[in-house]
Amino acid sequence: MFDKILVCLDGSELAAKILPYAKVQAVQFSSELHLLNVIERSGREREGGQPENPGMTAYLNRIAETLLKEEIEVNCATVEGTPGEAVLDYAEQNEIDLIAMATHGRSGLKRAVLGSVAGFVLRGSGLPILIIRPREDGKKTSKDVRPITKILVGLDGSQLAEQVMPVATGEAVAFQAKLVLLRVVSAPIAYGPSIPGAVSAPVQTEAMLKQTETDLGIARDYLEGLAGPLREMGIQVETAATLGGAGQAILEYAYQNDVDLITIATHGHSGLKRAVFGSVADYVLRESGLPTLVIRPEETVEE
Repeated sequence: MFDKILVCLDGSELAAKILPYAKVQAVQFSSELHLLNVIERSGREREGGQPENPGMTAYLNRIAETLLKEEIEVNCATVEGTPGEAVLDYAEQNEIDLIAMATHGRSGLKRAVLGSVAGFVLRGSGLPILIIRPREDGKKTSKDVRPITKILVGLDGSQLAEQVMPVATGEAVAFQAKLVLLRVVSAPIAYGPSIPGAVSAPVQTEAMLKQTETDLGIARDYLEGLAGPLREMGIQVETAATLGGAGQAILEYAYQNDVDLITIATHGHSGLKRAVFGSVADYVLRESGLPTLVIRPEETVEE
């Protein structure tokens, strides 16, 4: 599925945290790893038009030597330009199938959607992107890289969100992993009459509770409809419909059920322009220390 994987590195400890995850993919798919460093434009170029950075070249070569010992095919490249644009250009010119990168927490995703470089790459590329945002709270981090045995697929009932399914299915087949199809349903909530000096408490009427059960039933039927053909292919599939806020519910389910990889599309019902499902992906990437495989689906016209 992934013949060529592009790994974005800048020499930092943070960026290097994607390497174990990229290596797992490379081993499973017999992929060629491309280690890429982008140097911001400075006007300093070596003969032949290549940027000069001996330290980075040595750094990439050291990583490559380690990977080669594990019989992983490796290419190293240092290019000059704006990081996001350079990553996209390299991916296109070298027929890359998967882009892998680590991204920041407070200084990255907290400040911008998906982080500046990762966000730019995701918006500009139709390729799957494997992202890790290392945590500092004791939850799963890059030091805990495990075999992929359970893959969570975040769905919202839309054709756009379903475009992640081929990638998730390919991962499940390659790793002989279980797929968990998850759909989160929002519970309807109303507020009682406003009382001066008091905070209105949320309430749920009997009609709302019935509607919630109906919505959960519809979600379960939808997921089972997707699961049936996958089971016929011999893939282990679980389905789960739960209540709550989509991003938080996805992460809670992932941690409570020992998920090893989250797969998700960046947009759903409202399409690429309004990015409602995109906000869910943003939340998952911002708050999760789990590797997350993200796609930006092609916009479709839905009934």
